[in-house]
Amino acid sequence: MSYEALLEQIKAAPEECLNEISNYISYVMYRYEKQKTAAERFDDECAKAQAWAKETGLSEQDILYALKEVRSANNQRVAE
Repeated sequence: MSYEALLEQIKAAPEECLNEISNYISYVMYRYEKQKTAAERFDDECAKAQAWAKETGLSEQDILYALKEVRSANNQRVAE
């Protein structure tokens, strides 16, 4: 969907709906930023894992597997 088409739909919406539309847009933007941040962190972790693999002589897959296990354990602790 284009910006123009979305703007036309918003303009056609009753004024009473604008607050709810605004809330939806805010939520979608929040979720997008959160996903983007998570993807950037993952890219950083992968780059660190590759550098560590070169330093230690371990395979990148072994290091990425270890990072995945650590992340899983951390997420599990947070959930408890």
